[in-house]
Amino acid sequence: MSKLLRADFIRLFKSRIFWLGLIFMVGLAGVAMWTNWKDSHDFPDYYNPPDGLLFVGAAYIGIVIAVVLGIFIGTDYSHGTIRNKISVGHSRMKMYFSNLIVCTAASLIMHIAFMIVIIGASVTGIAKKFDMTTGNVAALIFTSIFTVAALSSIFILVCMLISSRSAGVVTTIILSLALIMSANNIYYRLLEKEYTEPYSLTLMTESGEEIEITQESVKNPKYLTGTKRKVYQFLADILPNNQIMQLSNGASGKGMGDDGEMPDHTALFPLYSLGLIAVTTAAGILIFRRKDLK
Repeated sequence: MSKLLRADFIRLFKSRIFWLGLIFMVGLAGVAMWTNWKDSHDFPDYYNPPDGLLFVGAAYIGIVIAVVLGIFIGTDYSHGTIRNKISVGHSRMKMYFSNLIVCTAASLIMHIAFMIVIIGASVTGIAKKFDMTTGNVAALIFTSIFTVAALSSIFILVCMLISSRSAGVVTTIILSLALIMSANNIYYRLLEKEYTEPYSLTLMTESGEEIEITQESVKNPKYLTGTKRKVYQFLADILPNNQIMQLSNGASGKGMGDDGEMPDHTALFPLYSLGLIAVTTAAGILIFRRKDLK
């Protein structure tokens, strides 16, 4: 196992696509902080803390991971490396775990690099200070690490089961986009209010007569109830992209409670992520052990 890990880490750090992914995430953080700095100078009376920017990278990293892992693992298939590993005595389980560890490490390196740029800009005074306490920042970073690891485990499962590098990359990109779109749908469905807001509107006719239109509060047909709401909430808490949305909105203050703290259920996100990693890894190993590698 140690030889597999050593070889895979060496291959990772020689991989151009990994370094391109890392440069992209660092560059994205730089652009985000430059925009924040410019806004603070253009509108000096408007306090614009970088809290909401801390996890902007996590919203984009899914697509970056999809490309990096798709090419990295797909190269093993296209070059026949996987069959060579089996021929020299490496078990399929060890091969899967090696890719899981190395690819998760690659994803976390890119994710952490983004956050280091944001935090560094705030600490050095390039950007304004965080509104969040140091404890909240540390807790969110800790939680996001598990979230990104869970997202990686999903893509690793897909990549390990698709022998074609191009097909693997396309599939993971489509999956990444699907997770983003479903996250938006789930999140905003849960935000729907049980009743619509009443309103009053005054219109002026051509004759100059005023007509007042009023609408009382009514039951919102889009409001989720019962089992359906529980299912949506479960998906919102366990799927990585939904966790990212909740963490991002919490960091920007939109998801904070009345006391300014993150909602209590977000503390369970690392456990949900670990559970998702366990399920995807177990499923991946079971299927990969039966996969025809000819």
